[in-house]
Amino acid sequence: MTQGDDASERTLNNESRVSTDTVGLYTALGVDRDATPDELKRAYRRLALQYHPDRNLGRSHSSSDFVRIQLAYDVLSDARRRRIYNRYGEIGVQMAGRMGGDLLDPLVSSVLSTLALASACIAVLLIVFFALLARRVDGSVEWPFVVVFAPLWAADLVVGGVLVWARIKGTLFESSEPSDSDDEDEDDEAGVDGCATDATPLLSGQSAPRQRRASRRRRLRNARKCAEAQVAKVATAAPAMYLLLVVAFQVALVLRLDNHVTWPALLVATPWLVLEAIHFVQLTLQLTAGALYIREQAAHGERTFKRILVLAGNTFWWLAIRVSLVFLVTAKFDERIVWSWPFVFAPTYLPCVWWAIALCLLPQQLRSMNGDSEMRQNAAMIVRTCIFAFSVVASIVYSFVALLAWRLSQPWAVRLALVFIPVFVVLVLACCCCSCFSLCMACGIDATVEIMAEREHQAAPSSTNVVPPARRIDRSYASLESTN
Repeated sequence: MTQGDDASERTLNNESRVSTDTVGLYTALGVDRDATPDELKRAYRRLALQYHPDRNLGRSHSSSDFVRIQLAYDVLSDARRRRIYNRYGEIGVQMAGRMGGDLLDPLVSSVLSTLALASACIAVLLIVFFALLARRVDGSVEWPFVVVFAPLWAADLVVGGVLVWARIKGTLFESSEPSDSDDEDEDDEAGVDGCATDATPLLSGQSAPRQRRASRRRRLRNARKCAEAQVAKVATAAPAMYLLLVVAFQVALVLRLDNHVTWPALLVATPWLVLEAIHFVQLTLQLTAGALYIREQAAHGERTFKRILVLAGNTFWWLAIRVSLVFLVTAKFDERIVWSWPFVFAPTYLPCVWWAIALCLLPQQLRSMNGDSEMRQNAAMIVRTCIFAFSVVASIVYSFVALLAWRLSQPWAVRLALVFIPVFVVLVLACCCCSCFSLCMACGIDATVEIMAEREHQAAPSSTNVVPPARRIDRSYASLESTN
């Protein structure tokens, strides 16, 4: 938050009654609600010169008018705070300075509400799809798979609509505010390249190795920025490519299941492997940027190979598990391996082992931290929460994996509807959570602002102190007392 934001927030906090009026600040500047930034600036400069305290000595109201004008311009000149004021008034601007204040931005709240509603719709469509798939595989219906996959393609249309809407809004893949890292880089560049001309010969004469290290650090920084720019470009185009490849994989799978083609399983999974290849390129660019940052921040003579190796492992391990699982499943369907299905699903066990080891080491790491008893209690609570969450997620995921392996090994032993029970549980919970979140974002914020405004009004001191009727002194009684 900037200094202007802090000053305007203090001014709002000092107001005796914070209103939800959405035109008062525009009235203070004498402009309309649809005024452009240039019109706001011209009005502010004119009124600031008119009501400045130095030009209105002896006028008590000029100082308060000037403060009000300053507050109005501070709020309305900021695009985000202006949107909040246009929706909720001054109480919204005051609440925006607190934790979670970004949710008051109508642009942010509309994006989150739309995403939550789209996620709920996708969850419903997936529930319908898995129900139809279970009935088709179990023999309850004889519909072609192109009909069974209709809800899944409807979900693809929802995802595509969200991507188009996000590109139009420009709020998911682009950020209008510069990041802190960019500011640090700019400051760092000013410290290296923006040296004074007179100091450069002294620096070069005093320490040539220092200049070489600075030059090396500058080259690494430029290379890292280039890699980050490539990552941003790939990340912008990746969602649309992923969706097209997923739809291509679904079409190939439907053609194979309806016996329109006799392709091997590996050929059917080719669009998915292309998707993973694109993701590999994206992860490689991210690893390159991360490795360059590690080398840039490393001290002189420090070895960075181990840190880069750990970063590479953390970057590619989940991709390696997915690709290996695709190859094993396709090889099993093509009868190129004779392993049982529990062994085919072996790559899915590795994340469980990895996270279990991490949870076992977490208490030891937290105990090694220095802190008071309250910090230790918070650390213990974090460990218990992580263990509980891991137990719930692992039980749901691996119960589904076990039931699916059982179904594929012995198709007559268990119905596919029973296998999909964990999937139904997760999708129902996701649908309920997303629906409630979308409803809260649509209606709950307005109700919260109204409640906070009412509390502010009730807590504000009254302008006149009215004596209750039971404690008032009658005029005739007062005159009688004065004569006595």
